[in-house]
Amino acid sequence: MALRELNIRNFAIIKQLELEVDDGLTVVTGETGAGKSIVLGALNLLLGSRAESDMIRFGEDQCEITALFSIEKQKNVRDWLSQKDLADENELGYCLVRRIVRNNKPTKCYINDQPTTLASLKELGLMLVDLHGQHEHQSLLRLTHQRHIIDQFAGHEDGLKAMAAIASHIARVKKELNQISQTKTDNQDRMELMSFQLNELDETAVYDGEFQELEQEHLRLSHSQALEDGIVLALDDLFHNDTSNVSSNLGRTINQISDLVAVDQSLAPAEELLNSALAQVEEVQTILDSSLRQIDQDPARLAEVEHRRDTLINLARKHRCSEEQLPSKHQELQAEYERLENQRMQPEKLQKQLDELLVKYHKIANLISDRRQTVAAQLSKEITLQMQDLGMRGGELSISVEPQISDELVVAEHGIDQVEFLVSTNHGMPLKPLNKTASGGELSRISLAIQVITSQKSDTPTLVFDEVDVGVGGKIAQIVGMRLRNLGENAQVLCITHQPQVAAQGHQHLLIDKVSKDSDTYSTLIKLDQDMRTSEIARMLGGSEITDRTRAHAQEMLQSVAL
Repeated sequence: MALRELNIRNFAIIKQLELEVDDGLTVVTGETGAGKSIVLGALNLLLGSRAESDMIRFGEDQCEITALFSIEKQKNVRDWLSQKDLADENELGYCLVRRIVRNNKPTKCYINDQPTTLASLKELGLMLVDLHGQHEHQSLLRLTHQRHIIDQFAGHEDGLKAMAAIASHIARVKKELNQISQTKTDNQDRMELMSFQLNELDETAVYDGEFQELEQEHLRLSHSQALEDGIVLALDDLFHNDTSNVSSNLGRTINQISDLVAVDQSLAPAEELLNSALAQVEEVQTILDSSLRQIDQDPARLAEVEHRRDTLINLARKHRCSEEQLPSKHQELQAEYERLENQRMQPEKLQKQLDELLVKYHKIANLISDRRQTVAAQLSKEITLQMQDLGMRGGELSISVEPQISDELVVAEHGIDQVEFLVSTNHGMPLKPLNKTASGGELSRISLAIQVITSQKSDTPTLVFDEVDVGVGGKIAQIVGMRLRNLGENAQVLCITHQPQVAAQGHQHLLIDKVSKDSDTYSTLIKLDQDMRTSEIARMLGGSEITDRTRAHAQEMLQSVAL
């Protein structure tokens, strides 16, 4: 068992509805407008379909759908819940799913009472329920859906994902190659200019701090005479003046204070400070003498410094930066040039990468194509047999899988094949595309045949069919019911039907009824016992007036299933 309970509150015309589902085939019937398909709409909403505010019952603020699933035999579901940290450690064999839709507010999604995303809800829903709607035959006309049927039956999902990932990678590499091709000329012009600029910077060979050094040297050279005159004057004042100089005066003062210290020890600090001052003056002399010897009045060197200085100023002006920034500008240009040089070589690398990806892509695509063709032949035979059992005598369905032929390599995420369903509805008639051949009723039966076959291969524990028996009746409807009942032997099947022949095949029978009370209208659900079931099938056979004949016919239908 998979789906055990479904609880619906304030959804469409449903006020409060609780549904318990057993194993086997459960049929749901009711008069038109009672809310049969609304139940399936609620289940579809719970498992991730788009929410609309008009889904909420009139006069209410929100609707809530809750379902309890038994997952004891669904290892893939249990593993998925564990990976997502959504497993209920207290109820490892069950999974509780809930969704709340609110007026003018985002919906809320819960798995095992833990908030989750709508994407996770959809992912889980695909593992729990396989829902076949009453309008599914319309999607059958689309080639993409026809290809999906083949792939789902083939079971090569991992290969499809790998192929799609490679195709996406190929698209990115092609885009990059195209962009490089478009910018190739511009990059070439840019590299030529940069090559000239780099050569100029290489020849100039500016190093960090050079301009500051030039500025300081230029300042010294351009003021060398003033420096010499100033230093000579300072030395004269300090040491060389015959009549009065600082050094001699300090010496005399120290001698005088020294004599006084013998009389008054409080003058000792003054003596120490004067000795220190004399030592510092003598150190000043050393510095001034050294500086005087280093003064270089060299007009040639001055001219050389000025030329170098002007060179750097002009070069900085060209590159729109300061003179101090020239070394870093040099490094930036070099890095950009190397990047463009690498990019110029990139097409060869990208082309090699593209060739390798194409080999991988077509290896997988060819394997998938072979698998599709094998599955198509098998599926065509099985669907054809089902079609004939469903009253299309002489009808045939053939699934065409044709690898696309083109001058260019075909790279699509879905592979290289053009998949198309071809059908002949009468013996001896040629096969033609499904969308150009089958009538509405025929299309419905073909869709049902496909659903019956593909559902047998499904790992999904709960299969839901919403009025897929539209357009059939009598013996064919009975065969439809038998097919669904057979499916119910190995899976849990829930079927909404308006055909008594289908309803009679159910292991369980639920009735949806619409009630009007005190200016309020809502749907209710009743699990039918044998007598109530006879009455409901009689109603389906004969309309609102149930006669002894219709009841007898209903009893006969139920008894024939039980035999």
